This record gives sequence, C-alpha cells and structure tokens, in this order.
Amino acid sequence: MVVFEAAHNGDLAAVRAALDAGFDVAAVNEYGWSLLHQAATGAESDPARAAAVLAALLDAGAPVEHPGGDGRTALYLAAEFSQSPEAVELLIARGADPDITDGHGSHVTVNAWCPEVAALLAAAAGVEPPAPDEADSAPERKLSRAQWRAAKKRIGAVLDGLDAAGFVALADAGTTQSDGFDDCSEAAEERDRGPDDLVGFCYYTRQDAKHARETGRLFLAFWGAPDGSTRKMEHAGELVVRAFRGAGFRVDWNGAGSSRPSVDLTG
Repeated sequence: MVVFEAAHNGDLAAVRAALDAGFDVAAVNEYGWSLLHQAATGAESDPARAAAVLAALLDAGAPVEHPGGDGRTALYLAAEFSQSPEAVELLIARGADPDITDGHGSHVTVNAWCPEVAALLAAAAGVEPPAPDEADSAPERKLSRAQWRAAKKRIGAVLDGLDAAGFVALADAGTTQSDGFDDCSEAAEERDRGPDDLVGFCYYTRQDAKHARETGRLFLAFWGAPDGSTRKMEHAGELVVRAFRGAGFRVDWNGAGSSRPSVDLTG
C-alpha cells in the first residue's frame, strides 16, 4: 500500500494525510510489519526524516512494541538500518524496550549497524556493549567500481570454498543481518543440509557491501551450527577467518563469537 511506502520513504505529509483520512495506524502489511516498522527501515537513507515519521505515528497511537512478522520490533529495525542515533533515541524515549533479541537470539546491540547506536542501546539496556573491532582504527578508503568488482570476485571465491567445506556462504544476503540469516536458513533447507553436515553460515548483506565500497572494509556475519553456542560460534569464526586469510586478505577479528570479522579490501 502507498502509505507503507510513504512511511519507509520518510514522507511525513503523505503519512499524516493517510492517518487524517482514517487509515489504521496499527495496520500491518503482508509481512506483518506496521507503519512504524516501515518508518524504522527508512532510517537507512535519512535517520532524521525517519524519526519525524516515527514521532507522528507514535503520536497517533502506533503500538511501539508490536513485533513484525519475524518478531523484530520497530526499535530493532531502526538499530539495524540506522547510520546515526536519531530514530533509536526517539523510540527509546517513547517507551521502546532496548533489551531485546531477534528470533535467532541475537541481541539488538550485536545487530546494530552503527557503533554509536550499539553503544546507546547497550547503555539503555544496561548490558555490556559489543566488543570493539580491531579494524575501527584502520584507515578507510573508498573503492572504485573496478576495485569493488575485483574484490567481490575474490570474496566470492572464498565463499565458494567455504560452501564446499560445509558452510552456507552467501553474498549480498538480504539487507540486515537477520535478513541474511533467514536467507542462509532457506538456502540450507533447499540444499537439504541438516545438522550433521552443516558447519554454519557465512555471509555479508547489502548494507555490508555498501559499507565496504565506502570504506574498503567488509564486515562478515557468521553462525555456527547446529545451535549457535559459544563454542560453535567461535569455531565457525575461526574457519571463516582462516579461509579469508588463506586467500590473501588481511582480516581483523578478536576471536569472539559476538564480534564480526573485518576484511581489508584495500590491500
């Protein structure tokens, strides 16, 4: 519906017009997402405009804790999509619970795209912030189209090798980490990979690809089968990092299952 697109695009006038015309502020689309969810995802392109739409929806009575079709709240989505804290700050101030996990048990602080947002959520939830990545202090360098194409080809070869070694390894898997995990889960089912022959998942999302082109660093997501336990996560991470280093990439990783390896694409 047009109003859902307007919420995602940060079109405050269109959203207000729809509400004034009687549109149900608590309505959901075919994916179980409300207008509040859609506005939260709009934080990727313009966090300030997204915050304005979120405020208007909350003023109109939108339920702040409504779980989407996959269990993620608007705050969870805002944390995953936003490159700055405006939308997340607003939702917390309006009563959103910051101490939340997704359907896979991943805390919102782990899946937050922006370190500033992750720190904000950790403070609000009273939990330890995610371990800092060693690459945070590394210089950033935007990649040209040709450099990204070349890097993507090398990355694809590593992912192919991981896939052959028992991982489900995907490039451009969804937009957020939760989306990527779902894509890997579907791929595992299609390939009929059960717990006995599945090592885990390794993937990067479209958000990760965008960040890599802008900074020269690609953050990888991984998961250790069959249960994502600490031991399995650390083992899967070690295998992923070893594969990329074996292909000549410089990889920064602190060894924790909750930390994402960072692949240097500038070398």
